[in-house]
Amino acid sequence: MIDTIVFLLFFYLSLMSVLGFGLLFQNIFFGTIKNLEDQKIIYIGFYGLFSLTLISLLSSLFVPHNFIHNILLHFFGIIFFIFIKFENKKIYLKTILIISILIIVALFISKTHDDFSYYHLPFTKYLTEHKVIFGMGNLLHGYKLLSSLFFLNSIFYLPLIEFYSFHFTSLLFLIFFNFFLYKEIFSKKIHEVIKYLYLFTFVFFNLSFNRIAEYGTDKVGQLLIVLLIIKIFQLTCFEKRKTNFDNILLLMPLMAFCLTLKTYFLPYILIGLTIVFFKKKIFNILITICYSKSFFIFVSSLFIYFFHHFISTGCIISPISATCFGDNLNWAQNKAHYEGLSNWLEQWAKAGAGPNFRIDDPMTYIQNFNWVPRWLEFYFMGKVKDQLLILTLIFLVIFFLFKKLRYRPKNLIIKKDIIFFYTIIFVIFSIWFTNHPQLRYGGYSISFLVISIPLALLFQNFENKNFFKKKLSYLTILILVIFNLKNIVRINDEIHRTDHYKYDNFPFFAIPEKKYIFEATESGLIVYKTKGHCWNIPSPCVQSLGKLKLKTIKKNGYYFFYK
Repeated sequence: MIDTIVFLLFFYLSLMSVLGFGLLFQNIFFGTIKNLEDQKIIYIGFYGLFSLTLISLLSSLFVPHNFIHNILLHFFGIIFFIFIKFENKKIYLKTILIISILIIVALFISKTHDDFSYYHLPFTKYLTEHKVIFGMGNLLHGYKLLSSLFFLNSIFYLPLIEFYSFHFTSLLFLIFFNFFLYKEIFSKKIHEVIKYLYLFTFVFFNLSFNRIAEYGTDKVGQLLIVLLIIKIFQLTCFEKRKTNFDNILLLMPLMAFCLTLKTYFLPYILIGLTIVFFKKKIFNILITICYSKSFFIFVSSLFIYFFHHFISTGCIISPISATCFGDNLNWAQNKAHYEGLSNWLEQWAKAGAGPNFRIDDPMTYIQNFNWVPRWLEFYFMGKVKDQLLILTLIFLVIFFLFKKLRYRPKNLIIKKDIIFFYTIIFVIFSIWFTNHPQLRYGGYSISFLVISIPLALLFQNFENKNFFKKKLSYLTILILVIFNLKNIVRINDEIHRTDHYKYDNFPFFAIPEKKYIFEATESGLIVYKTKGHCWNIPSPCVQSLGKLKLKTIKKNGYYFFYK
């Protein structure tokens, strides 16, 4: 019982700290929030996560994220939240707390993500024990696949609960996601099309993303990118006469955040083409963007993030071989290595490989859509089909809520701006499908947008004056009941497991005991070695008991692994 109280106390202190940094970020770059009606209020939580990520990316260059570093950081975050004022802040906090309480059951997990023991935990733990080490990608495949989420998670390494708080950020994303939707859906200023898109988003993602343990590094970014794309759709296609360009600039730091969470969001940069919707003075708009604080944040955050790619792998964007400089660096793998890694990841994404099988002639398989028949049989008919069924059911449920309402086909007018916007979305979908067609690799978000936008345009043609007032509350209760029941059933199943994921350390997730040895390198760096996944073994850790084949040197206070 005491462990649970401490666990929850740290979570809510962390929540307050994140909100504090979000308010500070708002005040510095976009001005103070006036009251609950201020448009900027929906971004506070995400700005807090982004600013803490940026701090983490910078500070990890110089110091490890140990207890002292993290306690000081969160102390200041709480101070910022207490002393930065805006009207009705108590109501804002109350709303955030209510949302968190309604979904808090998801925080209790025993089984972690499949990649957690492989490289998520080892990478994050490495950041709590060391400042950056050059050439970490030489140790383990996972160190080549960077996500800023590891850096964000590392600053939640806290006394008493230690690394058991590394999944706090996943629930924080979901809380801020739902607050954003709550404010937008109930806004009287939002067009019906956008309101329906937000409604579809609320139902689908709360049903599909109800297990925090499955988030990994992939799902949090998809929650955020969907909100950003719908918001851009709203501002450029429906409200460009009602709003100034500053509202677009508010989104740029969060778009950069998405790109650092997973680099497969890079195609979403094409959304920048929507500036043509502001038909007047396009050149002036570009100048405004380039001289804005938002653009500075966008560029600088991506620079520091991709610098970490370079530190770990010798590539600007790992594993894109064209951006790799390992042929000229003694501590990084060459371009051919990363080209092979990229092909391997594409083979995996196209159902050509799995834990227990490999396709013959993989280079032929991944080209010219040769992979489609197998992908349809072994991936689409499993995971994709299930998600499409969920989405179809959601549309039908919402549709039948209008059974007494009158259809107005005369309102079905599609503007050129909307067609152009949807074309960009479809291009992004095509890039996803032809390169990494798995839901976890950005597929949830882009597939949802491709299907939902046309349906939202159709749904606007129903009379719905009383729908949101009378029916939304019932729909919300239904979603919350399903969300919590699924998590309660999951927790019960985890308690009764018989493997190493058995929930016998509530509220902390399961960590098996691992035997390991260590090897002192000539530079003085200790490398820990084990058989299989590293889990919570001290870092840096390698998954082999043999003699370390890599060499290490120390220059100017930094360690290098080299070939």
